[in-house]
Amino acid sequence: MSDELSLIDTADKAETNIARNAILLAFAVFFLQLGFGAFTATNTNFQVQALNLTPTQLGHVEAIRELPGLVIVFIAALTMNIAEPLLAAIAMALIALGLGAYCTVNTFSALVVYSLVWSIGIHTWMTVQPSIVMALADKKSKGKKLGQFSAVAAVGTICGMGMVMFFGKYAGFHKIFFLSGVSAAIASIFAAFISRDIGNMKKPRLVFKPQFKKYYVLTFLEGCRKQIFMSFAIYALVRNYGTPMATVAFLMIINNIVNMIFAPMIGTLVDRIGERKVLLFCYTALIFVFIGYAAIDIPHVLYLLYCLDNLFYLGSVALSTYVEKISDTKDLMPTLAMGVSMNHGAAVTVPLIGAMLWNQFGYQATFLGGAVIVLISVFTANSINVSKDRKINKTIKKRVA
Repeated sequence: MSDELSLIDTADKAETNIARNAILLAFAVFFLQLGFGAFTATNTNFQVQALNLTPTQLGHVEAIRELPGLVIVFIAALTMNIAEPLLAAIAMALIALGLGAYCTVNTFSALVVYSLVWSIGIHTWMTVQPSIVMALADKKSKGKKLGQFSAVAAVGTICGMGMVMFFGKYAGFHKIFFLSGVSAAIASIFAAFISRDIGNMKKPRLVFKPQFKKYYVLTFLEGCRKQIFMSFAIYALVRNYGTPMATVAFLMIINNIVNMIFAPMIGTLVDRIGERKVLLFCYTALIFVFIGYAAIDIPHVLYLLYCLDNLFYLGSVALSTYVEKISDTKDLMPTLAMGVSMNHGAAVTVPLIGAMLWNQFGYQATFLGGAVIVLISVFTANSINVSKDRKINKTIKKRVA
């Protein structure tokens, strides 16, 4: 009887600890996205209106900023012995430093330097965040848990962008950037109090395995697709159609309301019907979004397409659950890190290629190129089979052993 009571008490303590860590992580995610949301809603207008960046300069900034993503697998390898929550806190501190320093930026070179600082932080956070979240979920609800934290992030982003929408013209660019840095610093403090035993401390330093090739290819293509929209969609609206900062913030608020509502639903859908079906639907829809962005020159229709791209991007949560299902626990974070590097191998080159296409043929060519990339993603996603891919992973592991 005493043994049973002891087991129940241990289980209760474990559940309480998970709940505590989930709350701390939720606050960290909220404040990080509060700062990052305000920054994102301001940054494009700042680049165009204050710094007068050309498409070529934008391409160079984006390519250089994405370099940390390309080498994140090596950064992750060097930090594998650091507890994941502590690494998250360090990453958020770097984000805070980079965003806050934007309040001093008035030259192209300064923009590049501070972009690199927060980029190192955000890409490190991208590798540890899914691992920490899935460590707080039970086996059958990992997609749902990822969706729930995406919703928390959306709430924070909405609040940050809402502040820009209503007070941005009074505060000015530099004050917004300073407050963004402060918010990210608060997030770092919350992350620092998460239990150090969350995640897996016995991780290999580098993971590159042939059985994960579908994940690598899809994350690479996802990087190409995402970077085109991140670099050029809002830039086209501001440069070609004179879209004001308040409207940009409003569009991003809509996107994050969509995230808040639909991210948990899509995560649950992934748990129910599987990664392949969700990815196929989202990628197919994105082909039409890209073609529409290239073919239509009505600003309000482009606003709608911009929001639809965000909606269908939510399906990418299936990539994290897919690799979690086919990999060992110790392989998860380094594999996610390798995926981020694959993703950003594209992100370093795509802005340069996109800028070249823009200069030679107009922005329409850039988005038609995106449609071709998503079409390739459809064919790759169609080959996903979780049960078969898991068996292949186990078979290869036995042969190596």
